[in-house]
Formats: sequence, C-alpha cells, structure tokens
Amino acid sequence: YLKGFYDGVMLVGKYAGQKTADVKKAIETDLMNEGLADKYNEPEKKIISRSGDECVVALCDQWYLNYGDAEWKAEAKRALAQMNTYSDEVRRNFEGTIDWLHEHACSRSYGLGTRLPWDPQYLIESLSDSTIYNAYYTVAHLLQQGALDGSVVGPAGIKAEQLTEAVWDYVFLTAAYDASTMPVPEETLKKLRTEFQYWYPIDMRVSGKDLVQNHLTYLLFNHTAIWNDEPSKWPKSIRANGHLLLNNEKMSKSAGNFLTLTEGIEKFSADGMRLSLADAGDAVEDANFVFSMADAAILRLYNLLDWVKEMLAVREAKGFRPTGGEKTFADNVFENDMNKQIEATAVHYEGTLFKEALKTGFFEYHAIRDRYRELCGGESSNMDETLVFRWIETQALIVSPIAPHVGEQIWQLLGKEGFIVNARWPLPDLLSDVRSDRRDDES
Repeated sequence: YLKGFYDGVMLVGKYAGQKTADVKKAIETDLMNEGLADKYNEPEKKIISRSGDECVVALCDQWYLNYGDAEWKAEAKRALAQMNTYSDEVRRNFEGTIDWLHEHACSRSYGLGTRLPWDPQYLIESLSDSTIYNAYYTVAHLLQQGALDGSVVGPAGIKAEQLTEAVWDYVFLTAAYDASTMPVPEETLKKLRTEFQYWYPIDMRVSGKDLVQNHLTYLLFNHTAIWNDEPSKWPKSIRANGHLLLNNEKMSKSAGNFLTLTEGIEKFSADGMRLSLADAGDAVEDANFVFSMADAAILRLYNLLDWVKEMLAVREAKGFRPTGGEKTFADNVFENDMNKQIEATAVHYEGTLFKEALKTGFFEYHAIRDRYRELCGGESSNMDETLVFRWIETQALIVSPIAPHVGEQIWQLLGKEGFIVNARWPLPDLLSDVRSDRRDDES
C-alpha cells in the first residue's frame, strides 16, 4: 500500500502518467471543488492532554511549509552532502526524512510565539520558528544582556521595537544600509553583523536521534531557504546521539530508575561521572550508564593519582635506571605503543567517538604501561625515567577532555606551568634517529 501511495503512477483520468504522490493534492482540490468530498480528520488513537482531558480534533485553517517542493528538497540534499553526520545511519535517516517530508503545519492560533507577518491572527508554531535560532545566539549578548523579557537593553543599545525585518536583513543577509527602514545607526549594526559572520556557520549541532525526523531536517531546509545563495552559512555538522539507559533499563521516575546530574556527581564525583558517561557509549544506539562501571571508574582514577605520586617519590629517591644508557627493547616497544595510542585517541576525539577515545587513551594506555613494568621485571630500577614521566604527562593530556579535574591535578603534581586546558595535544615522538630532524621541521 505504501509503495503504491508514494511511488505508484496514475493510469486513468486527467492525471494519467503522473506519480500518485505528486497529484494527490490536486485530486483533493478537484473533488472539493466539485462537491464530491469534504475534509475529515481523526487521531490514530485516543489522545489525552497534559491536563488529563480527552482531546477532540478540530478542523482549523492552517498555514503550511511546503517541504515537498522539489527544488527545496534538492537544496536540502545539497546541504546534507556537504555536512558531516558522524554516522552513516544518521545520514541515511536524513536522506529518508528529506524524501518523505511534504507539508508541515507551521502556525497555531494560541500560546506563546511570534505572529505570522502576513496573517497576524496566527502564531508561528515552535518547530518552524526555532530552526535557525542558532543565528540569533551570535548577537543575543549585545541585545539582551541576559534578560528574556526585553526589560533590559543590551550593550548595543537597541530596543526590541527597533529590530525591524530590514535590520535583520542587514545583520544576517548583508543587505545595504537604509536609514528609513533601519532605525539603528549603521556602526552599531556593523558590530552585530561582524559577530554573526565571525561565529557562523554552525560547526556542530548536537541533538537526539529522534529529532532527525523533524527539527534537525527542518534546520537544513530553513538554512537553505534563508541563505539560499550562501552555502558557506549552512551547518557544517550535526551529531545525533541515542538516549541514555540506567543500569540496562529506561530511565523512569515512576519506576524509580532515575538519576539526576547533581545526584550522579554527588555519588560518583564529576570526573567519575564523565568517565562513566563516556564509557556508556556515544553512537546512535542508546547508551547504558551502569553504577558498577561508575564505581570502577572512580577506583581507576584514584589508582592513577596514587601511582603518579609513587613515581614522583621514586624519582626523588633516584630509584629509576640511570639515564644516558642505551635504550632496551622494552623501552622501544613502550615508546612505540604510546605513539600509536596517542594518534588513535586523537582520531577518535575528532570523530566525537568518546567511548573509543577512552578505550585507546585510558584503558589501553594503562595496559601498555603495565606491560612495560612487566617487561622491566616490575622494578622501577629497570624502567626509563624519561619514558615513565612522558607516559604520565601524555596520560594527563589525552584523558583531560573526559576527566579534566584529575588531569589538572596530575599536571600540577608534575610542576607544569599554567593549566592543562591550555596545553597542546601531545605530538607522538618518533624513534631517536629521526626525532631531532622532525622537531626541527615542526619548529
């Protein structure tokens, strides 16, 4: 039935030869005009409002956004093609949504919102009004200064009634300045335009996977409509993620399976919580936050700090192998393993794959340290001091995006200047015979 409805071709009548999906609105109009049909709507199932009342469908006049327009769809697909979705599954979901989207009701008759300029009895429906609000973020600090009700005039000194459509055309669309339609000095508007052009386009929009079917796809359509001749203003990437399970079950207040962020931090600490959330998963599939894993994360972080302090004490007592000697096989293996894990972790962070970054940059990073200790017979006197403290320093750096407080504490224990958040990502050291040449090239 669905294939016939969307892909079928009419065989008889004045629309013969055309696709069913393309002519159904025209046939509806014909039947209405000839008095052979009337509009009728009913919900698919019983609907209960938030107040507990049973809802009844009312037929109201409505304005629609025509997402079924072929040219508009083509532009949305062009925006998708140049955008990073971080997942093939998310890209396929976008493609499917763009294909099946047709008319979307964009107005309502009551509630909060902006009135339709051409029909002020209606308000713009929220999903239609909110998909390019990211552009407003770029200038909000100059207009509002934190107040949401317009009671405070921001640093730009612009009042709400001065924000005419022409003003927004100047800020967002580089329209020419016209004092008759723009009741704001041009120098002031230039500041807003500069802020917008500096911060736009959206580098990354992060949201739930369930919004690909509506809000996030509308975002693509509406950006291509507003900046139709400026693809450079279209979103660069959208990162859609799954929902979060708690101990293998869906979170539910009524079932008691629920944890607020504040409760989680009090129970597992900030870094323990962050480590566990990263380990829970960040793909389109639902992530799973498990209490036992969070407890284990706290213990791992504690043991890391404890070992760093132990190595500092060994260095103070000059208990490492004397420096200046020839590197052992174990030293070369350890150094090479660090290089591999640092590079792999960087790739995972770039792809926002935090579970994988934690795997290579924390769990496997600890494993290569443990293997080096075993190869050295478990004795610090057989370990290379430079390599041990390179491991500690790089471990603090590569885990700090996930566990920033522990990373900062290690950084301070090492006596490093400044904060770890301002330090550069570690560059993998090559073997000694080419290391000096490589550093000269980089400098």
